[in-house]
Amino acid sequence: KLTLDDIKKIGILYWKIDADNFEKEGVLAKIRKERGYNYNDIVTCAPSTLPNYSDKMKSFFKEHLHLDEEIRFFLDGSGYFDARTKDEKWIRMHCEKGDLIVLPAGIYHRYKNDEKDFAKVMRLFCGEPVWTPYDRSTESDAMAERKHYEKFLKDGTPPPKVPRGLTKVFVKSPDVFDATLERYKNAPEVYIYVNSEKTNGKGWCPDCERAEPILMEHLEKTKAVLLECPCIRADYKGNPEFPYRTHKLLQVKSIPTLIKYNKDGDSKRIVDPDCSDAKAVAAFFA
Repeated sequence: KLTLDDIKKIGILYWKIDADNFEKEGVLAKIRKERGYNYNDIVTCAPSTLPNYSDKMKSFFKEHLHLDEEIRFFLDGSGYFDARTKDEKWIRMHCEKGDLIVLPAGIYHRYKNDEKDFAKVMRLFCGEPVWTPYDRSTESDAMAERKHYEKFLKDGTPPPKVPRGLTKVFVKSPDVFDATLERYKNAPEVYIYVNSEKTNGKGWCPDCERAEPILMEHLEKTKAVLLECPCIRADYKGNPEFPYRTHKLLQVKSIPTLIKYNKDGDSKRIVDPDCSDAKAVAAFFA
């Protein structure tokens, strides 16, 4: 029977969390902050909810690796993660409701639902999510992440840490804003930046152009998620019904507007002309 020490030896981390009360419990929030998991979404793996279910499950069960950690929190249902050990044997972990599992970058693994054919999981990630699987091959064996992982197995050397700073997320249009915010709202720190659309690197709004270097000087020092929400001139200019103006949270009156988001309410903001005032911006970030 596997123990937590057994899976820890091959770099797999595990926590038990109250899936029905995780927001109040605070354990997940603490883990996210410590490990920099600023993205999340929820996926239900079941025949009735996952498009091309059969093909997807076949893909998940191919032996593969990722270039980043694979983090899954089981909110409901159950399934099996299989992973290779140091001596190339498979081990099987049966994950159920309340299990949070972190597979390290470079580990060969696979996944399948159990006989219930149902698993509702929260996927977490550092920065913009990349779910690309690399099926086992001579090419994947040669990847830097695989070599780092093999070194960890050999002598316990942890893989090099990728510096995690500001994560910029481009919100291409107002109609996808809510869905984008939903994926990042539980990050430890989130800013929403409403500014002008750029063409060839330059925005149409002079106030935005003046403010951006002042704002970015402070934002670049954070480990926050920045949702960048550009406004097309023809849609925004003189239009009181522009979606970012009427949005319940945003209520944009002028651009640029920078909002420090608080999912529990009382989000604070700095707007034009203060966005171009170095002292006002410093006070906003203090």
